[in-house]
Amino acid sequence: DYSDPTARSTMADTEAKTKKTAAPASAPEAPKLKLKMFIAPLLLLGSKKMGIDYSDPTILFKVRAGFACAMALCISACALMYLLVHRRKKKLTEDKVQVTSKDPMDGGKEKVESLTLFEHDLREVQKAFTNQVFGFGIVVAMHVYMKVNPPLLLQTVMLPMNLFDMPVVQVHLLGKKPVGKLARPWKPEEKTNPFGEMAKAFGGGDKDAGAETAKIASAAAKKEGKKKK
Repeated sequence: DYSDPTARSTMADTEAKTKKTAAPASAPEAPKLKLKMFIAPLLLLGSKKMGIDYSDPTILFKVRAGFACAMALCISACALMYLLVHRRKKKLTEDKVQVTSKDPMDGGKEKVESLTLFEHDLREVQKAFTNQVFGFGIVVAMHVYMKVNPPLLLQTVMLPMNLFDMPVVQVHLLGKKPVGKLARPWKPEEKTNPFGEMAKAFGGGDKDAGAETAKIASAAAKKEGKKKK
């Protein structure tokens, strides 16, 4: 009976509870954008507006010198980290950490290893050094044999930034505590790009970061090739 005050009160309470328990509409997740994501497109496609003319021998020499200085900085940082890890060997051998990795000799199956912190950190230093040398070799090969110049400028900025973002650098070189995101075992950073993150945030699906960067680099190389012709 709706005329009964008790019945009306009960119905009102029921409606209030229903509104409280109703799940709010889920808003799209905000894209996780970093300044580093925009550097590659800006440097590869906006070098002309920044006054960088690779046909000018003076400017090209300055770009080469900058790349050489960046590589010297990165290699020196890796050497210093190697020395710091060995200096802290006694303390780092007291604890162990479980590391999951893929075994290339067993079809890429995951395996779990128990490593001391010294072994773990030394392996990360070696990875950092390998990444720098590999990036250096690729850029030099493209510059010398393919006559492609934009990667010189790009990697002058990106190689040091990527190196100093690594947890092993954050802990041993910058003195940060290995807690939270820097807690061991350290995992490689997920490579993302602003286009893929925006697409995911607004329902456009995920994109491959490497493919997007490759397209940008290819467009810049073709543009420079046309100028030379």
